[in-house]
Amino acid sequence: MNFYLLNLFGKWVSLGILSILSLFGFEIEEKNLEVNNDTVNKNVNVVSNIIEFETIKSYDSSIPSNITKTIKEGKNGVTYQNENNETIVLEEVVNEELLIGTGKNGSYQGVITGYGPDCSTCSGRGYVSCKTEDKKNFNLIDDGVYYNDDEYGEVRVLAASLQEFPCGTIVEVKSSNLGDFTGIVMDTGYTMREQLKKGVYHFDVAYQTEKDEEVKKATNMSGDVSFEIQRWGW
Repeated sequence: MNFYLLNLFGKWVSLGILSILSLFGFEIEEKNLEVNNDTVNKNVNVVSNIIEFETIKSYDSSIPSNITKTIKEGKNGVTYQNENNETIVLEEVVNEELLIGTGKNGSYQGVITGYGPDCSTCSGRGYVSCKTEDKKNFNLIDDGVYYNDDEYGEVRVLAASLQEFPCGTIVEVKSSNLGDFTGIVMDTGYTMREQLKKGVYHFDVAYQTEKDEEVKKATNMSGDVSFEIQRWGW
């Protein structure tokens, strides 16, 4: 049916109803009556398009080869063509960003112990072997046994053989004694270096004093402690 005639027919029907109501004594308040025809909109086909996101890859040798990090989640975009054949964006596409490690594989199993700055082979002053990322001294007595890393946040200070695990190395530890936690290599010791010569991977968890009862509880020499490197050095 012609849209103009349909619109006109609707107005005639409305006027007819008002006339009948007035004959029966109903008072009709004068108002401007408007009849809208939605038929045109109902017949418009809207075609939406899904724009698939792209994956952007970058590579970092400071990350072990067995780790891939998602820097940004990808999200598909949505567009459609309007009646004027214009492209309207409903959802912006967000490309996925991945950081792929190309460094040495970082999965280890070994042993773990605990130590304090007042241990028998320690200086007692609390200074660790490594400088911080901004080249400052770090002291277990004054600064505590946690380090605030820019990327990983608050992580536990660890000692290890720096030959295998350089300063700033981030380690995810899974130990039956201590549970799961994230640490950072900031110190070293003679025992760890000697153990590495024997093929044993040994990490030492820092405490503020050897008198802490947790030092002995930390010890697990079974060789089944899991160490997953997340970052090699600073």
